[in-house]
Amino acid sequence: MKSPYKSLFLFLMVSSTCMVLSSSNWLMTWMGLEINMLGFIPLMYLKETTSESETVAKYLVPQSLGSTIFIVAATTSLYLDGLQTLMPIAMCLKLGAAPFHFWFPPVMASLSMLPAFFLLTWQKIAPIFAISSFNPTLSTKILPIAGISALWGSIGGLNQTEIRSLLAYSSIAHTGWMLASINSPNPTLMIYVSTYILINLSIYTCLTKHSSKLHKQVFSAKEPFDSFLLALSILSLGGLPPLTGFLMKFLVLYYTETSVLIVSMLILGALISLLFYLSLTFSPLLSLNKAHTTKLKMASKPSIMFLISQIFPMSLMFFFL
Repeated sequence: MKSPYKSLFLFLMVSSTCMVLSSSNWLMTWMGLEINMLGFIPLMYLKETTSESETVAKYLVPQSLGSTIFIVAATTSLYLDGLQTLMPIAMCLKLGAAPFHFWFPPVMASLSMLPAFFLLTWQKIAPIFAISSFNPTLSTKILPIAGISALWGSIGGLNQTEIRSLLAYSSIAHTGWMLASINSPNPTLMIYVSTYILINLSIYTCLTKHSSKLHKQVFSAKEPFDSFLLALSILSLGGLPPLTGFLMKFLVLYYTETSVLIVSMLILGALISLLFYLSLTFSPLLSLNKAHTTKLKMASKPSIMFLISQIFPMSLMFFFL
């Protein structure tokens, strides 16, 4: 696909998300979600291979099913109030939240890094904020899905060897935390989504320099600073204090209004995720010996900015406290 067409579909994807965020009725929300899906699908054809066509089919079917369930539930809820519950469930299907995550890991495993980054980050904005615009009674009914997603995503990532599959199950776990923050005060969900996108951006910046898919081969001894940045970003994604990822999870636990069982599932899922994140990054962090620390001064300015972004917010919080 040529560059001008990519720019057109990228603009379509961004504008449709803004359309969902600013919509005032279900019809406009549904139209924005459909345009968002149609704008993202051409961007998945980065290398134009046969496997990408199969991946597009795996993505298209559940997304279309979710959109169909949403518009049918929205129209029939005028006569049957009980069908309104299907509207947030349809959004959970589009998000890839457990137990509706069957399509998400296979799609992530077959995508290139750039569309995979969009699927992890930008494609979550429209459905998650659509759920936040629902009636609070509807949002409360999907809180069990938040606990299941956080727990299932952490358990599913234990035996993964490919970095994309690992990020996919991590995304499922973080989707549970996003769903848990829906009934919190307004800035909480926005802060969580923004921080999650920032952390994934730093991971994407490091992974674009490596062609290997196995997470044990991603950390390179020739580039110690990039390996250190990747390890730090992964630990921040897992919520290790005092990094930025811990701050966003702390805000959700502080402001969320749910049962003790769901909060326990969120905390247990975070601990399990942190277990395999620590086992993944323990060796690369220890491999930074004195010979490698001299190369840290040669790091680029964007890499230093990403490094500061993982540490600086927590430093500010401790300073003001």
